[in-house]
Amino acid sequence: MALPDPPPSAPPRLLPRRAWLGQAGAWALAGAPLAGLAQGNPAPAAGSAGPRILHIMSFDAPWRWTDGQLAGFRQTLAEPQAQWQVFQMDTKRHSSEAARAERGRLARDLVAQWRPDLVYLSDDEAVAQVARPLAGTAVPIVFSGVNRSMADHGLTGAPNITGVLEREHAAETLRLLQALVPGVRRLAVVSDRAPYWDTVIDRVRQRMDDLPQLSLASVDRVDRFADFQRTVLGCSGRVDAILYLGVLTLTDGDGRTVPYQAVQRWAAEHSLLPDASFWIDRVHHGNLASVTVSELAQGRSAGLLARAILREGRAPASLPVVPTTQGQPAISLARARQLGIQVSSSLLLSAEVVRHFAWATGAP
Repeated sequence: MALPDPPPSAPPRLLPRRAWLGQAGAWALAGAPLAGLAQGNPAPAAGSAGPRILHIMSFDAPWRWTDGQLAGFRQTLAEPQAQWQVFQMDTKRHSSEAARAERGRLARDLVAQWRPDLVYLSDDEAVAQVARPLAGTAVPIVFSGVNRSMADHGLTGAPNITGVLEREHAAETLRLLQALVPGVRRLAVVSDRAPYWDTVIDRVRQRMDDLPQLSLASVDRVDRFADFQRTVLGCSGRVDAILYLGVLTLTDGDGRTVPYQAVQRWAAEHSLLPDASFWIDRVHHGNLASVTVSELAQGRSAGLLARAILREGRAPASLPVVPTTQGQPAISLARARQLGIQVSSSLLLSAEVVRHFAWATGAP
């Protein structure tokens, strides 16, 4: 349920960070050095009248998914005088359990030292590493882009936390894939082993009941890029299409993370199976089809929640934790041409059409 915008003439009314929580949840975090923090946006000079907003992203920038969430959040928060800091956890590269925990510690240190009026988190790892340890404290937290539920994250009933769930458009994406390639009957899911994909795979399984002509033939989870390559090549002749989920944390022989753009380019250049995913950037990097999760809608919904907390004094726990529903069909015409697929004009007119592979245009 979307929160209504306040009247345009209403001036900002920023409440103290403890106003919604009374005397409960006093700050208990000690300050710590900020050595090793990722680059972020510097805060404006002292004396700015706006609230302090700390954005902690699970991944990094520039990236359309993370940048779009922040852009949408800033739009609907509508606080031009806000003071901002951004911390990039960069868990695509810092992907081991120990590395993720260390990035989370650094993010919490920044919360303790800068004492923001609100923390905005994007994606599951930031919620796991920051929201869960700070549940019940006085700092209001709003999240977006989260695959797991509040219960999965151990946050049920947390008084200082609300946010926006990410729910992929699985049945709609697979119907689009079948419209493009009517012969698709057997589907493989391929993903890295990041823990938040477990719940996504469960939801894909559940939605298969809505697609009686399609069966889930296999689910393959891998850690290494070499295993990903073998898995994708092994799908030929065994399945008719591949649904790609996590391709963000695959490592090479030296243990370094292979950029997901390189992973997707390899798949596009070595697999002749039609493929799908749930995000627009994946279509730009080679996937044939997607009904995408809107990163802007995720951020805008989170911004409305933050606005209700800061301007109206609403308790975070009183605000609904729901997913966004906006999805946009997207088709890679470059991938369709590569696979010899003739796309009907009706599908092209109803979708965002990506005409070239990102690497052919010099995009990262």
